[in-house]
Amino acid sequence: MIVVLSGEGPTDLGQCNNAQGQCRGENFGVGPMTVILDRLIEQSTLDYSLFDIPDGYRFVSEKTLEARAAERKQNRKSASLIGKKHSDETGYFYINAWMLGEIAQEHETEANDSAIAVLFRDCDGTRSTKAGIWQDKFQSMVAGFRRAQFERGVPMLPKPKSEAWLLCAAKEHPYQNCADLENDLSGNDASPNSAKSQLKAVLADTSANGLKEWVETQMDVDRIDMPSFNEFKNRLLEVIGSLGSGDD
Repeated sequence: MIVVLSGEGPTDLGQCNNAQGQCRGENFGVGPMTVILDRLIEQSTLDYSLFDIPDGYRFVSEKTLEARAAERKQNRKSASLIGKKHSDETGYFYINAWMLGEIAQEHETEANDSAIAVLFRDCDGTRSTKAGIWQDKFQSMVAGFRRAQFERGVPMLPKPKSEAWLLCAAKEHPYQNCADLENDLSGNDASPNSAKSQLKAVLADTSANGLKEWVETQMDVDRIDMPSFNEFKNRLLEVIGSLGSGDD
């Protein structure tokens, strides 16, 4: 099994250490969200870490997805990629999942192995954000993978941001009432109650490497209980289970 990833930056799934839009192996700078992902994979029925598999993780940059979408749009001339079912706000998530699903299929062919695609995007938003926007974005990702005819797509959509998942384990009373963080924190980094500022208040090192090492040594992913995390975890386990059953 291989996992094809796309994130937003070094403090979530990671980044390419080279100048390319796609990377793997030593050229992939692993982020804290990939460590969380790998822990869940290892604890699943697979019972192994993909870090132990050569090129088990393959990373695709956000810009690579955007460039692929731009080329697709140009080939379609004036036709919209998102169609009438998706707003401009959720269409971004739909197109990203569509492009990543296609790239994951290409990696399957190259590796002659089954692939899982994990698309990380922060939900962002504030308390004034309209109700249901997280669900709309999540379902847009699901629809995008379906548009690519790729059945093993996994949306990774923290609410409001990845810092909220980390804060669940880092706060004064770890793992308690973590679902409240999704509504109490702001996804706007300029807000005094932003997820990012709250995490900085409790962790000394919030750099990409600092967060990665903290997750590796301090975080118990089994104790995280948050709606957005649970949706990601359940979908991941469902996809892994389909591989075990031979339902590709």
